[in-house]
Amino acid sequence: MSTRKYLSKQRQMFGYQAEDRLSKGHICFLIDEVVDDLELGPSARGVSVFGAPCYDPCMMVKVLFYGYARGIRSSRKLAAECRENIGFIRLSQGQQPDFRTIALFRKENGPLLERAFSSLVRRLMDAGVVGVSHIIIDGTKVHANASNSRIIQEKFFDEVKDAIEEWMSSSSELDAAEDLREKLSSVGVKTSSLGVEGLQHLVDRCGKAVKDGENDKAKKVSTTDPDSRFMRDGVGGRINLGYNVQTAVDAETGIPVGCDVTQDANDSWSLGRMIEVVERCCRETVQAVDADSDFFRSDSVQSLESLGKDICALDNLAITRMRRGELEALVYDEKFVYDADRDVFVCPEGNEHVFRRLNNEGDGTFRRAYVSERRCDGCVHRESCFGASKLKRHVIRKHEDYPWLWKHRKRFLEPSFQARLKSRKLIEKVFGHWKHNLGFRKLLLRGLSGAKVETFLVSTASVLRRLCNILKRSGRSWASLARTPGLAG
Repeated sequence: MSTRKYLSKQRQMFGYQAEDRLSKGHICFLIDEVVDDLELGPSARGVSVFGAPCYDPCMMVKVLFYGYARGIRSSRKLAAECRENIGFIRLSQGQQPDFRTIALFRKENGPLLERAFSSLVRRLMDAGVVGVSHIIIDGTKVHANASNSRIIQEKFFDEVKDAIEEWMSSSSELDAAEDLREKLSSVGVKTSSLGVEGLQHLVDRCGKAVKDGENDKAKKVSTTDPDSRFMRDGVGGRINLGYNVQTAVDAETGIPVGCDVTQDANDSWSLGRMIEVVERCCRETVQAVDADSDFFRSDSVQSLESLGKDICALDNLAITRMRRGELEALVYDEKFVYDADRDVFVCPEGNEHVFRRLNNEGDGTFRRAYVSERRCDGCVHRESCFGASKLKRHVIRKHEDYPWLWKHRKRFLEPSFQARLKSRKLIEKVFGHWKHNLGFRKLLLRGLSGAKVETFLVSTASVLRRLCNILKRSGRSWASLARTPGLAG
């Protein structure tokens, strides 16, 4: 017998019937139907001939989806709900998995949960509920399950590596353990009440933390969750250990169609990667993308536009000017007129400033230097242009990609692009729902893989809740969804 017998559609002969106690459109029934139709594939742990039969992966996925949809993420609370809550009892058909079983299944089956999310999104795309031709992407910081105090500072990396090498090469385990405790404690790593086995786990985490810290040039690394990074939280600007959780939503409905987790506090490298994540998840091409200024990098946007993508994202300077109502002044300077076709600036006296060279600013950036063709000695505007400088020719310094950037900014003078910038707030509702309604402020699982597992679960839960509301409004069922194109409209 490979798994425990699980008949999801069978009614119980005795006891409470969920169909009699719960409303007709309850999300419990939707999850039951959806998971049965999804392409889950094999689970991580194979069938063993020893011990009791394992629980059906389909049942475990239903329990996790229903729990996350209700904001219940703790494995102990999920195990208790399977004994006490009629919705969970309906999904598990009276089976009562232990909290260790739930925790281990969630930890080991990240690929299965990712496939479930992708399969659900593709099914909604086939039904016309969502689309990926136009998406909005953004990121939010989620706290890691780690203490800010259990860290190794950069100046102690070498000492920790030496202590670990001595521990690994020592012949006397007990003496080496005492030496290791003393050396790690001297650099701020807490080792109290740890046995030899606990020290071994700590050594493994410290070794990974130091290695990752050296690769990322980090100033501090966590010994509890080596994959986590110090990031500035949006609430109060506090710096905590966490992950950058990014998602993409359909620009029309606001339903998540892709998600990812990174260790980068900055989003500037994530624009192209998030488009690839969505296209791999949905197996369709993304045509238009809206993003905030954190995702803007001129080289990345240019490369994506060369591939035919319509990118609606502005640099920080343009966003600041737009908030002040000065975007037009950013494109059309009152003093100097820029001729984009000839790539020259013309001053009020008709003196053209032509491009001469790229100046290295010393911080990894370059500026284009436009120098006036005629000398400015007797110009009436000399004082306003030069100030106290004694130079003979006026110099204008702009971003190295200014010719392209000027044309890119000019597009946002159109009302359609300004409306797209305002519609980006749609994705903020998704993050607010995750954190306020589903309690997704701090991760339970550790490591980058654990953060991705929880992100897929939360994303799937939010999709299911939205889908439940859509079906209720339309009076339809999941079974008729494929025959109802454009249901969300």
